[in-house]
Amino acid sequence: MIVLAYTNKHMNQWAKIANHRKDIHKAFTVVELLLVIAVIGILASILIVSYNGVQQQAQNVRRLNDIDTVSSALALYAKEHDGSYPATTSNTMANWKSVDVRTDSNCFNGSAQTDWIPGVDSLPQSVPNTGSLTGVNGSSGCYLYASNGTDYVLSAWNMLANPTTTAPYYRRLGFRSFQTPTSTQFYTCNDNVTGGTNGSTYDITQDYYKHSYTISNITSCDETPPPGA
Repeated sequence: MIVLAYTNKHMNQWAKIANHRKDIHKAFTVVELLLVIAVIGILASILIVSYNGVQQQAQNVRRLNDIDTVSSALALYAKEHDGSYPATTSNTMANWKSVDVRTDSNCFNGSAQTDWIPGVDSLPQSVPNTGSLTGVNGSSGCYLYASNGTDYVLSAWNMLANPTTTAPYYRRLGFRSFQTPTSTQFYTCNDNVTGGTNGSTYDITQDYYKHSYTISNITSCDETPPPGA
């Protein structure tokens, strides 16, 4: 009886050990857990990048539609006003350096007004960019307009995260880069600094013209990009 009890006791212990080993075998090891976490992280990154790409594309389509709609409204306005466009200045100087450039109501600086083109109703307002979707220097960009009544510049200015060179929306004219919330804005034509060139070095990430969609009836602007652009 004693021998039998002893044997049963040890058999139970061995059974517990065997079951414990089975549990260990069924459980994930640290290496396996790390691999699972790594795979999940990679998949999450892919999903985030894909979402940002879709979001960016959708925003760009909206911007193109917005400025196309406004451009059509400007053409209609000119037809009804003997060829004149809504003016923001009477200045005839080159680059209209005292021009009152109008910006939409969601612009982080400038005039920031709903009626950013005088005399035109139902104007679209920009959707500020955030995070990786911002333009040059992390700026959100916005809709800008300037005109002396004869010539005009309309732009989704610095609203593209990725630079574009697709005609007709890529023009080497637009506006000076925003410097301060109260700085005077003016139209620029193929300006080196605004166009991404400081000295002899060109940097596409600093090229405001390529980070914008621009429509203008100006034909006198020198469209030749700076060296390297």
